[in-house]
Amino acid sequence: MNIKKLFLPACLSAAVLTGSAGTINAQTKAETKLYKSVLAKQDLKTASKFLAKFPNSTYAQQVAGIRDSIVFFNLDGNDVTAYVNFLENNPKSAYAPRANARIEQLNTSSISNPQAFGIAKEAGIPEQEILAVKGVKSLNKEHVVAITAPVSGKYTLHVIAQENGEWKKVSQVEEMIYTNDTELGQFKLTPEIYTVTLGGAQHLFFAYTNTTDKAGKRSNIPNNNIEYVANLYSMADNSIYNVLYSGKAVGDAIYGSTMDSAQGGMMATPQQTYLLRHLRANENLKPYDKEMFRTQETIEWWYENNPQNAGNLQFGIIPAESELARMFTENKEKEKVGQYTVAMFDICYNTVVVVYNREDQRYSLALCQPMPQGKNSLELNTFYGEKGNTLVLYYYKGNTPIKKRLNLGSKRMY
Repeated sequence: MNIKKLFLPACLSAAVLTGSAGTINAQTKAETKLYKSVLAKQDLKTASKFLAKFPNSTYAQQVAGIRDSIVFFNLDGNDVTAYVNFLENNPKSAYAPRANARIEQLNTSSISNPQAFGIAKEAGIPEQEILAVKGVKSLNKEHVVAITAPVSGKYTLHVIAQENGEWKKVSQVEEMIYTNDTELGQFKLTPEIYTVTLGGAQHLFFAYTNTTDKAGKRSNIPNNNIEYVANLYSMADNSIYNVLYSGKAVGDAIYGSTMDSAQGGMMATPQQTYLLRHLRANENLKPYDKEMFRTQETIEWWYENNPQNAGNLQFGIIPAESELARMFTENKEKEKVGQYTVAMFDICYNTVVVVYNREDQRYSLALCQPMPQGKNSLELNTFYGEKGNTLVLYYYKGNTPIKKRLNLGSKRMY
């Protein structure tokens, strides 16, 4: 076997080896001596001295663990502020999860919801205004937080605590309802209300929805737009953090998205991170499904683009895979009118006329009429074809027939 020897210039070899060996030996000796002292004494003073003198030492992490252990196990086990201070001074400690768990235990309120409701009334909050109450223990002291109904677009959080044996309101926070859709004027708290500890501070989680019971002015389609707002109220500084999920309600599910996702990332506060995680974990919040709402949106588009009693109409294009096209295909009462095939049926609270152009093979929504709401409501009842591309339509108002014609080629109603 041939072994190659590595030769360095004498001046370089001597300087490097001597300097390196000297430096390493000096550091190793000092670090090792103080490190052994830390292991032997197991006291806070020696551990802190080592970390101050050798913050980048290979022993630093182990010594930091020893220091944190000494501090943690000497805390007053029943003093929540001691654990809060520990977290503030040692946020990256291996004992941080245990400190948070102990804070959570110490912050668990013993006040039941019925007791909290009675306390809120005792503190002078009118019973009929209370939407929700919750016992909250913060910094070793019991509180009750009551949420009252909105007034002029603001709801109120009332914080109640005992002073000299009497429950009194100690702070009050008015918060604007978070909304992006001003038509959603109905505010409702959800059943979700609980406490959570973040960054050593106690927070109250609650959520509400913004909805409306109104329907489209012309389409009569119920407005199922909804906003779900998740909130955290900080007992430490009376701040309220929130995120909003906007979409359409179908049963208990909301199909939509959140514009607040930009709050996440490395610079996000613990509160923002918690709320965004809550949205992601909520099984009732689903991505928007365009196909699910295509029919509703197509009908609403038709009303938006065709004023009442308009003479010249705009037809809405219907994809071949849509629900309207499927119902057209399944309809057994279609009629050929010139180059078009026409069907009329009821869907989404409306009677609609769908036409199929046999030349360009396209479907269109030609006409919409709300289904009658009473005896005197206008009803689109029947149709038939005349020469050319003319469609004759019969409306009824009560027992009175009204006849109109629609040229499918020029899209003119007369």
